Amino acid sequence: MSRQVDAAVDALVAGNFDIALTLAGAAEGMIERVGSHMFGELKSAPKALERFDKKQWISILNMERDWLKHGGEPTMEIACSSAAFIVARAASKVENWTPKMVQFKIWLLANLDRL
Repeated sequence: MSRQVDAAVDALVAGNFDIALTLAGAAEGMIERVGSHMFGELKSAPKALERFDKKQWISILNMERDWLKHGGEPTMEIACSSAAFIVARAASKVENWTPKMVQFKIWLLANLDRL
């Protein structure tokens, strides 16, 4: 699945946020990971669960991915930040990171305030 995550990074860099999100979302769903990973932690975020029930919160976390997968509203703008966080979620499930994933992490951490 590292190839899909690397391809998602490439799509993100190219500004193809829908493609990045689709590839990363598919990879995330296909990777079995024992232990801690980003989506698992996000699903259990206490502050979010004070505001939303778990089903609503998961729906919010997956909003763009689910729209691309199942449709719904006629259009949806997919922001760089949404694609970047799905790529991060997928990468968090990969055990052996590629150099491209490492560079993505460096970029993400350096740009969090601008996303």
